[in-house]
Amino acid sequence: MFTAGSYVLTNDFLRDNPKTSRRFVEATARAIEWARNSPREEVIARMQKIISGRGRNEDTSATKYWRSTGVAGKGGLIQQREIQIWLDWLIKAGELKPNQLIPSALYTNELNPFNVTSQKGPA
Repeated sequence: MFTAGSYVLTNDFLRDNPKTSRRFVEATARAIEWARNSPREEVIARMQKIISGRGRNEDTSATKYWRSTGVAGKGGLIQQREIQIWLDWLIKAGELKPNQLIPSALYTNELNPFNVTSQKGPA
């Protein structure tokens, strides 16, 4: 399984907003696992409630096609190979040179409560 995209928090944001960064990552990780472990109908109903509650006159009809979060790692944990896929693609497209970027320098699982090497375990 492969995760096709990730949220990005800049190093500056992480440095300047450590509590907010941790809370965002923890809440996102828990939401991913909730969606994985809840009945499909319950997840869809929650999405529809959230969308309707925003008061933006949004259409909820696409939610009936929801199948999964599309996130491979437990709680959204990122694997180096997922980043490497994008780097390889950018190298092939001529946007990057080989070894210009190191995958491990582009992501962290440090704030994710599902990271077994983090200071605290999953909630």
